[in-house]
Amino acid sequence: MRLVQATWLQPLNWDEIEFFRATNWVWRGLVPFRDFWEHHTPLQWFLFAPVAAFVKGHSTNAIIAMRWAQVPLWLLTFWIAMRWMRDLGIGRFARWATLALAISSTLLMLPAIEYRVDVLGCTLYLGGLLLLQRLDRRAAFLAGVLFCLAGFANLRLGPLLAITVLLNRVVNRRDRKWGGPATANWVFAGVIAMLALAGIYFAATHSLEPLFRHVWYENYLGDKFAPRIPLAFVHRLILPFGLRVYGGGSFWDWERVDLSGAMILLLGFIGIGRALARWRAPDQMFFAASLQITSMLFIATMKFVYHYHFLIVVLMMLPFAAAEIERFAMAAVRRRLLIGYVAVAAIASAVIVLFRGKERDFAYQDLIMREVHRRTAAGARVFDGVGWALRREPAYRFWFLPDLVRQLVYHRHVDGVRISDWQRNPPAAIITDRNSAVFLAQNPELGIHTTRHYLPLWRNLWLPGLSARITPQSPTAEWVAPADGRFRVAASRALAGDPWFRQPLAYGVARAPIEVSRLPNDAAMTWTVNGAMVELSAGRITLRKGDRVRATLSGDAPAGVMLFPGDDSLWFMQPPAGVTIDSEGARFYHRPEIGYRISAPTPTSSARP
Repeated sequence: MRLVQATWLQPLNWDEIEFFRATNWVWRGLVPFRDFWEHHTPLQWFLFAPVAAFVKGHSTNAIIAMRWAQVPLWLLTFWIAMRWMRDLGIGRFARWATLALAISSTLLMLPAIEYRVDVLGCTLYLGGLLLLQRLDRRAAFLAGVLFCLAGFANLRLGPLLAITVLLNRVVNRRDRKWGGPATANWVFAGVIAMLALAGIYFAATHSLEPLFRHVWYENYLGDKFAPRIPLAFVHRLILPFGLRVYGGGSFWDWERVDLSGAMILLLGFIGIGRALARWRAPDQMFFAASLQITSMLFIATMKFVYHYHFLIVVLMMLPFAAAEIERFAMAAVRRRLLIGYVAVAAIASAVIVLFRGKERDFAYQDLIMREVHRRTAAGARVFDGVGWALRREPAYRFWFLPDLVRQLVYHRHVDGVRISDWQRNPPAAIITDRNSAVFLAQNPELGIHTTRHYLPLWRNLWLPGLSARITPQSPTAEWVAPADGRFRVAASRALAGDPWFRQPLAYGVARAPIEVSRLPNDAAMTWTVNGAMVELSAGRITLRKGDRVRATLSGDAPAGVMLFPGDDSLWFMQPPAGVTIDSEGARFYHRPEIGYRISAPTPTSSARP
């Protein structure tokens, strides 16, 4: 059921698109940080680069392929978790029951099915913990190598990795006393050796300085400037119990209850308490409990907590939940009761997966990705906040626009988009996801330039097209043509009141489509191109990219002017109600629509004249 969800029902997360594009660029021979901007550590992209060689799609199918490619990594992770619990002395029944709960848990599996760097980091970290339990030099050295690689897979694991290596030197789990064995020094050796090899690679590829600047310095600045969201960790922690701090609606909702995730957390915290009580004679469970507390404390200090931050938390909670299950299920009656609970939790999870999907948001994302590919040429530049145009070049050095970038631009630590650059080499399309819409709103001059030189074919796909509201008090409008073509001209008093001129950057606001053939062109206007007067031919004007266009109003009432490229009949088309490209709407129960597709509507009399 989780694979059904990953293939047809779960919309793309912003990060998945970012990580796919980085992976694909690595396969094409680009070096992270030197050749393209990033603020994550890059090991995942190198590991999956050969997979990207076989992924040829330009829509959601490309990301689905990477989701499937990540399945073996999760199988390995679960195998490591089972071996880890076995070596901690947990019986087979408790291990399998806990694994069943984990796979049934939305808390774990919702981010797990997404293509993201956190998965590889978790695999490597758990592999290092498994090796540490062997307590010999070779295993300790290899554990150090895996810990270092885990940091290169996911930078957020850094504090946990540091505490793991240090605590391993302090706690002697074999003799259950404080003061670690000398073999623990081999972990340091493994970390240093792997770090040296990585440093040689980055130095040899001239990417060491960009790595430090983007991954360390800019992340530090972004975190410094970002606003803190109070109780963000608590919000994520209580979600499996049907409770929430943010998101609207009631404080508790039974539809949000994650039976498996809630049980893992509840039993896990009880198990952690038991393990920490053995601090006078610290054993393997005490060691793991200390690391789990460290991990959660670090996440709790973050200014905002996303769902994928809990991947490592849930995985490290498994042995403690399993230990409590083993203790509870010693009697046959209790074991049958537990089997019943696990079965109910798994069935409930399958129902949630199938009947609370967001396939319409998924379909809209697919539509925009296909349309931007179809309507732009190979090598064309596209501006957006996520990277939806998988096979097109970015129009801005910061090819995706997380809050980090917006903070850096706002505080002038990096350059924003220069309008003069866009006039010389304008984007072939603009996709207004939430990130790009916020970026344009925070940079008003750029936002005004964009809304005057691009028009929405779909709500979130803007193509080169000119528009302005002209009044008798300010009777002229000027543009720099962003593309070659013959543009259909609509200039009329009726258009002056169109909502486009009042709130063009109102992200996600639905409106009626415009049927171009029904738009009047009755305003008295004169047109010049590069200073020369021109006459419209059949209501059209021919422009070359870079032409300076001026429209002058002769009438005594305001007029709205729109110049539409090409022959599309409908503009300002909308997705189904409640659907957004960022999939921000609430989930609700409904009949699944596997394979759902969105297509352009047929022009009708209901379109806005």
